[in-house]
Amino acid sequence: MIKVLVIGKYNSIVHWTENTVEAFKQTGCDVDYFALNGDSFAQSTYYKLLGKIQGDKSKVVADSLRKKLQSFQPDLIVFVMIASNWLPEHLFQLTTATCPHATKIVWVGDKFNRAEGIFANHVDWVFCTDTAFIDAAHEYGYSAPASYLPLAVNQKIFHPIPAIRSNAIIYVANNTVGRGEMISTIKRPITLYGKGWSKLKNTQHIINAYRLPYTKLPGVYASCRAVLNIKNEKNVINGLSQRSFEPYATMTPVLNDAMKDIDLCFEVDREILVYHSIDELHEQYDRLATDAHFANAIGQAGYKRAMAEHTYAHRAKTMLTQVGLI
Repeated sequence: MIKVLVIGKYNSIVHWTENTVEAFKQTGCDVDYFALNGDSFAQSTYYKLLGKIQGDKSKVVADSLRKKLQSFQPDLIVFVMIASNWLPEHLFQLTTATCPHATKIVWVGDKFNRAEGIFANHVDWVFCTDTAFIDAAHEYGYSAPASYLPLAVNQKIFHPIPAIRSNAIIYVANNTVGRGEMISTIKRPITLYGKGWSKLKNTQHIINAYRLPYTKLPGVYASCRAVLNIKNEKNVINGLSQRSFEPYATMTPVLNDAMKDIDLCFEVDREILVYHSIDELHEQYDRLATDAHFANAIGQAGYKRAMAEHTYAHRAKTMLTQVGLI
């Protein structure tokens, strides 16, 4: 049995580390994980306090990671990397020194500069959720090969749920400058969930200015007409977010901004809806809100595509195949 250690941030908004762990379990691997921020309040506090005492939290994390590597001895080490957990070079060097025969890969989900992407010189493969990240890896001259591997859906959490659908179009994401500007131009009511939306004033939108618990997402998706998606301008260039995949497991259609990578994952106008302008967004919104049959058809087609190609188990199998472990 292949032993896989997943290293990443625990309890992030997208639960990427947890979903990746579940994915490798579904492929029959022996899986463990290491939470860079601690997998409990107590451990997180321990890292922070001891880090202050020693002057470098990453060295405290490194000591714990070394112990995990030594005890588990993985065949494959998977770093799940987002902007909130770019790692210093010495942690990658530690994994090589501790487990010299293990294959090491990075699955990177946010754009990075040359210094942040140093991980690419310490692993065997870089998987990118955004095709623009592959171009960056080539531009910076990193030694590891890079290929496209988008986000996905964990079908153990997201699945069809019997629910009465309202006509609401919802958007679940934290407010950013770019997202806020876009939402402010929309002349149709959007139900918003996420931190920062209380900044909107004199708006027709329905605001829930808090982080919606991950376990609540499937029910929310299943009970709305469609899910709006607007990219995070801080971290995305061409790629799709989790909102391009997870709603489909509940058979809910997605109204997505026009991203270059969409055609690599879905058939536009049959499996996903795309807007290139605010006028086109309004047109798509009106059709979704007034034609339930049309919305359901998009949702069902997207569901079939997602279950056939876009689960986290599919991603784990791709990684294992690419590095020659299966």
